[in-house]
Amino acid sequence: MSIAIPASISSRRIPVLPKRGQISWFEIVLLVISLGLVVSGIAPSLQDVILLSFLFAGLGLAWNIAGGYAGLISFGHSAFFGVGAYTSTILLLRYDISPWIGIWVGALIAAVFGSILALICARLRGPFFILSTLAFAEVVRIGALNWSSLTGGPEGLSIPPMASLAGMVFASKATYAALMLGYLVFVYGITKGLEASRFGYYLFAIRDNDDAASAAGVNPLLGRTAAMALSAALTGVGGSLFAQYFLYLDPTYVISPELSFQFALLPAVGGLGTAIGPVLGSFLITPLSELLRSHLGNAAAGLHLVIYSFGLIVVMLYFPAGLAGALNKLTRWKPFS
Repeated sequence: MSIAIPASISSRRIPVLPKRGQISWFEIVLLVISLGLVVSGIAPSLQDVILLSFLFAGLGLAWNIAGGYAGLISFGHSAFFGVGAYTSTILLLRYDISPWIGIWVGALIAAVFGSILALICARLRGPFFILSTLAFAEVVRIGALNWSSLTGGPEGLSIPPMASLAGMVFASKATYAALMLGYLVFVYGITKGLEASRFGYYLFAIRDNDDAASAAGVNPLLGRTAAMALSAALTGVGGSLFAQYFLYLDPTYVISPELSFQFALLPAVGGLGTAIGPVLGSFLITPLSELLRSHLGNAAAGLHLVIYSFGLIVVMLYFPAGLAGALNKLTRWKPFS
């Protein structure tokens, strides 16, 4: 004798593997493991790797809102990162405004920059849009380098290394790790909510076929502008957290094409257009990059880049849909059906 389970009850069952718009057991276990890494007493060098993995996972998620969901492949997100970092730092050093407030001011200014970029360039397609984002980031970088009275120019800005809760400077790396994990969870929650919302479906429609979306009553320019503004704001928050951890801003790094490429690389490896993809990409790439650099940088300069690049090639060849795509294939197995 079998008992029929109502569809309304079975539909509320938590899925094992990641699913669009729903929290899965996989994500819950990943969060528990991340919390365990934060509270465990591990070596400071490994704490650096862990908190950077959390930070770049959040930044990859922020980029994915524009690049993965709205189809705006941007190589200029380091501009928003730098705007957020410089805004909170300048407010702290010049006006003694706490970074807890400055971080949101930086996010707002970054959102304005993102909106302007989208309004001007979102009508461009393919490589033309990508080049426009690169040019935009270069303009911001040159501005930071030459506006010495505000940004410190090539010398950058330094935050006094005095532990203070109001100044968002902590003596313990575990506290920074908890802060970066909080940022990751915050951006991840926004991403999962976006996936299940009507606006999220608008973005998917715009990405796949903006002409069809426009015919169905969706405004592609408005959707892309909103997506870029949200993506830029969340990237600006990450930039402020970066500044508070390293306590120094160098415009040649915080507003650089290399950093923009890294933001895009994480979703590409983990799974473009998925929430879990940038997280998996960061948890793979960031530790690999940091550990190879620390172990091989002095003994064999440049070898870590060769191994790192080879690993990325292997992932892209055998998992063209990213690590998230590999997880989705597991859902076809009978135990997960």
